[in-house]
Amino acid sequence: MVLKHGLRNAMIPVVTMMGLQFGFLLGGSIVVEKVFNWPGLGRLLVDSVDMRDYPVIQAEVLLFSLEFILINLVVDVLYAAINPAIRYK
Repeated sequence: MVLKHGLRNAMIPVVTMMGLQFGFLLGGSIVVEKVFNWPGLGRLLVDSVDMRDYPVIQAEVLLFSLEFILINLVVDVLYAAINPAIRYK
């Protein structure tokens, strides 16, 4: 009984931190790909900044922004699934 009621309320900060950490993971991929010379979107962004390729920079920033917005949307939906009292009215 305690787990049923207590776990639902305790999951809200956990979901919040998971969303934040995933956002930091996306930002950290840029540094990791550049340092270890791995091909990927982060390295493409850094190389595009070096070459002043503005359309690619804009596309990358838009992509990372959309991913971060999607992560926040998933966190908000999980809030509503975890605690039905947190709903859009």
